[in-house]
Amino acid sequence: MKSGILLSVIAFCSIVISCNSPKETVPVDFPQVNLPVYINDQMQAVNFMAKNYWNNFFAMGESAAAGRTAIHGVDSVSFESAFGAYAQILSMCGSSVADKSVTTLFKNLDSLALGGEKKPLLKVMQLMEHYFYNPVSPVLDEEIYLSALNGILALRSLSELDKMQYEWQHKICAMNRVGTPAADFRFRELLGNGNFRERDMYSIRGEYTLLFFNNPDCPSCAQILEVIKDSPLVGLVSKGELKVLAMYIDEDLTAWKKNREKYPAGWIYAYDPDFVLRDNGLYGLRAIPSLYLLDKEKRVILKDAPVEKVISYFMQR
Repeated sequence: MKSGILLSVIAFCSIVISCNSPKETVPVDFPQVNLPVYINDQMQAVNFMAKNYWNNFFAMGESAAAGRTAIHGVDSVSFESAFGAYAQILSMCGSSVADKSVTTLFKNLDSLALGGEKKPLLKVMQLMEHYFYNPVSPVLDEEIYLSALNGILALRSLSELDKMQYEWQHKICAMNRVGTPAADFRFRELLGNGNFRERDMYSIRGEYTLLFFNNPDCPSCAQILEVIKDSPLVGLVSKGELKVLAMYIDEDLTAWKKNREKYPAGWIYAYDPDFVLRDNGLYGLRAIPSLYLLDKEKRVILKDAPVEKVISYFMQR
């Protein structure tokens, strides 16, 4: 599937080049990335595009800034479409490559802004948040957005007041990062006999633990539940390799108890009796549902990930 996405992205980058005459007052299309003919490996192609995606854009010169709706001379619709392709590239390339690409992008945008052209910077800030921080984005990735936040907080062209909201976002993204131990918490599990058992998240024993933060009245939660029940994850649960903790963080226990029958018997069905997950921001939950995949040592493998990404992780092992 990734190869198909890559071909689509490469095709887009090949046709997005200017179809208009390069007149100063007429916005042009986003300039293409020229992939060298010697690159025939998928990951090499993705990494090359991540490293060089913006080179021709920043090489357009001062005259490119003409036009009220243009973004450094580029048609605004073309710019947004090109950024969507860039977001796909970042989601496919290596983490260090993505971080360097985003860091370099913001340094160049800062230079433009200091020179009096701030529109490209503001637009990229908006699109970074839309693609990588929006809970419903298909390419949601807080690690990439954290790179963007580091770039934003280092900007010389942005006031400290304007940085305040990004400082808060940085704090959220820095919680439970991929590769770090997940924060432990206590929960109350509903047992098959109707009784409750209180325990810690770290007491769960399994090669993997999937945290599924959900709500009984949440349509998206119901959709994710059905996707998981129809996926290969069911086999991993039955073998004991994967433990699923379906975690409720609010207070309507009547609705929550009634919803138990919809969840597989082999899952841990629990709620937060002290509301630390909701009120103390222990996981920075910005929206429900939310999925975290942890390893045997409770280190974060996937954070706030789409269910398709969780399934893909196990399919690619």
